[in-house]
Amino acid sequence: MGRTVIIAQARMSSTRLPGKVLLDLGGKPVIERVIDRAARARRADAVWVATSTDPSDDVLAAHLASIGIPYVRGSLDDVMSRYCDAAAASGADTIVRVTCDCPLIDPAIIDATMDAFSAAPEVDYCSNSLVRTYPIGMDTEVFSRRVLERALAEAAQPHEREHVTPYLYQHPELFRLRNAKAPGWAVWPQLRLTLDEPADLEIIRAVVAALGPDAGLGEIVAFLRRSPELVALNSGVPHRYAHWGPLDHRCEN
Repeated sequence: MGRTVIIAQARMSSTRLPGKVLLDLGGKPVIERVIDRAARARRADAVWVATSTDPSDDVLAAHLASIGIPYVRGSLDDVMSRYCDAAAASGADTIVRVTCDCPLIDPAIIDATMDAFSAAPEVDYCSNSLVRTYPIGMDTEVFSRRVLERALAEAAQPHEREHVTPYLYQHPELFRLRNAKAPGWAVWPQLRLTLDEPADLEIIRAVVAALGPDAGLGEIVAFLRRSPELVALNSGVPHRYAHWGPLDHRCEN
């Protein structure tokens, strides 16, 4: 896989929960919780943040600089180009894409997705959400810098540039795809552990207050299965999927 870099995208101008990446979560901003967790993935060589040059992200860039987190700034809307800039700046051969609205992401699941990417037969793109089995908020994608640079040259649709990877997984005739499936104990695709709405923040803060900021998905799932009142807090929040149509017949599991 060469040099493997986790690149976490972040911005302050989220429409549903503005400034969410700097909201407090157990004594640290959300973005630091994401970085702390991602940094514990054993197969990654570094963690970088890709944010934008929009003035709204000046405060975010200043915060990252103050705590010594490497970052790049690029286009607000063309997030694919931002990822290419981050890959170049970090010297990445392999990119692991996560987002900074997933403050409970489990480093073991990041590692499992990287393991699936590097397993034989060789693939161009691996994700644990092509066919969703993990809870929302564990989303991890792995692909090579070479493949991303090809997508940058060929992808023309705005949604392909904004969401970074649709050009890869919507063209199985061009790219070899693999889905990383959750083990049985972790299968709960309706569970929201991502941060888009105030209700999401409430359940995530409750998890951190009960289990601490470093709990793995196994602990979180066990706790929430005993706490249906917490699960109900955001069960009605719709999830915005970036891809369209069933993908289970297009990729290896």
